[in-house]
Amino acid sequence: MNVLGLVCSYRKMGNTEIAVKEALMGAQEAGAEVAMIRLTDYRIEPCRGCMSCVFKKTECPVQDEAHRLYRILVDYDALILGTPTYILGPTGLLKTLLDRGMGFMYGYGRGLEGRPALSMATAGIPGWEPYALPINALFLRALGYTIVDQFMVYGQGPGEVVYHEEAIMRARKGGKTVVEQLSKGKAEYLGEETPYSCPYCHNTLLLFLDEERVKCPNCGIVGKLRTNGQGHWVEWEKTPNRWIEKEVIWHFEHQVLPSGPRFMKRRREIREKTVHYRQFSPPCTEKS
Repeated sequence: MNVLGLVCSYRKMGNTEIAVKEALMGAQEAGAEVAMIRLTDYRIEPCRGCMSCVFKKTECPVQDEAHRLYRILVDYDALILGTPTYILGPTGLLKTLLDRGMGFMYGYGRGLEGRPALSMATAGIPGWEPYALPINALFLRALGYTIVDQFMVYGQGPGEVVYHEEAIMRARKGGKTVVEQLSKGKAEYLGEETPYSCPYCHNTLLLFLDEERVKCPNCGIVGKLRTNGQGHWVEWEKTPNRWIEKEVIWHFEHQVLPSGPRFMKRRREIREKTVHYRQFSPPCTEKS
């Protein structure tokens, strides 16, 4: 069993790296071989939206190290993900890597399906991190991982996370949990739940569709708000979430791929209808 730690922080030996290393120590204690990489050590360019990876099922034409990173992920049986919180959410590094994973999700098969992952995010102040864990979950679920636990770790100055002893202990335990799930052969979520947590990404960031119905923006499932004298909960509909392999393949083959022939048929007409947009290019000049 081997476990990879992925640090998505620009700061070496900051709070995020410490939390990931603590979890890796737990995984090592449980009998796994461990390794760690810093996402900042790899050159990752933004996705250009050319869709070659989907329409042609070829490797992304952008020449950087995103391909290498995805191959590394496949080489490891489990992942420990750590991200710092910048402005209410994780760094753009993580989303940039995910954007480059479209071909991996569809064109090359889902090589990470069902593998266990631990998700951690660090922040300085409670309440200023609402998108950190949900976007971590988006990254992990989109690639096929099963989240076994997720939690926030708090510390403002570099290294101050060591004073958040409860979180440090949970990180160590989380690393061990990942290995235990690997040993079982089927990963499941063992973290905290609420009566309105999504049953797949386990987050509580919900989209209200109307007065009664809510939707998990990550997984796409819908539920109804219920209440009684004891409290509130969500009764989730038994529909497949968008990240299972069958749904991902359906999305690309029935919603994305048909757009190619449609666009080619309209290409000349679109060019004629958009000529005035190409000609309209007001320059920006600095006012100060």
